[in-house]
Amino acid sequence: MGTNNEKRIIARGLNPPGPLLVVKKKLESTNARRIRVVVSGEEAALDLQRYFRDRSAEAEIDVAGDDYHVIIDLKDYRDEE
Repeated sequence: MGTNNEKRIIARGLNPPGPLLVVKKKLESTNARRIRVVVSGEEAALDLQRYFRDRSAEAEIDVAGDDYHVIIDLKDYRDEE
């Protein structure tokens, strides 16, 4: 999958639940099918992955240098809150 219709969200330097709060706010104003969230730590990446998988979205983590990229496919995402 290329980067077409992929929204990039930078949430470096935030500890959980900071990145998740940023992402949830951005979801209100995007119609992207995929989002890529860049975070600084594994804990934040795993928190995002768990949240989206619990809501039927595919979420994978790639490590790029010191950053963690959480790539989320929103096709099957169901917000249950």
